[in-house]
Amino acid sequence: MSKKSLIRLIVLLTVSLILMYVGRHSGFSRYFGLDYLTNTIKNTGMFGIVIFGVVYIIGTLMNIPGMIFLFVLFLVYDGIGGFFIGYASTLLAMMAHFYFTRCVAGEVLKEIKHPLVKKYSDRLTEKPLSTTIILRLILFISPPVNYALAFSSIRSKEFILGSMIAMPVNLTLNYLLTIYAKDWMLNLMG
Repeated sequence: MSKKSLIRLIVLLTVSLILMYVGRHSGFSRYFGLDYLTNTIKNTGMFGIVIFGVVYIIGTLMNIPGMIFLFVLFLVYDGIGGFFIGYASTLLAMMAHFYFTRCVAGEVLKEIKHPLVKKYSDRLTEKPLSTTIILRLILFISPPVNYALAFSSIRSKEFILGSMIAMPVNLTLNYLLTIYAKDWMLNLMG
């Protein structure tokens, strides 16, 4: 790996750790709480959708699981409207994470010569769309998946398309979980 790529990777790691720390240990974390988010979204009308989207994007950059944001969304907006808001917001959050990572660290996977890393990186390059779909179906909006895909040489078009194809399945599962396991989820979130 080149010195420049190593420095970019260290910068990304440092920024990500700072964002995670701020998200979990500062007064800023109260903006990600269940009560605050649901009340803010409910009480701000259509602007609540924008607030939700911005908080969702910032939260995923802080490595807060996206499933939490979808749970909040589906508590406030049910039905097809909530589904489409969730679809658009999730896609924007994944794209923000992808472009942020790609901008800061670049495509560092193609520079790593370790045989195992090279093997999986080559597989991703050979079938980027199907690999993205499979990763999204299994791990949905997991930050490590966003990092891995951004580190690879996958084109943003394939990243976006693969994510878009897999998302309806995961959003449906999240929506059903919110409807049928709402009390359990509320207890889990404190």
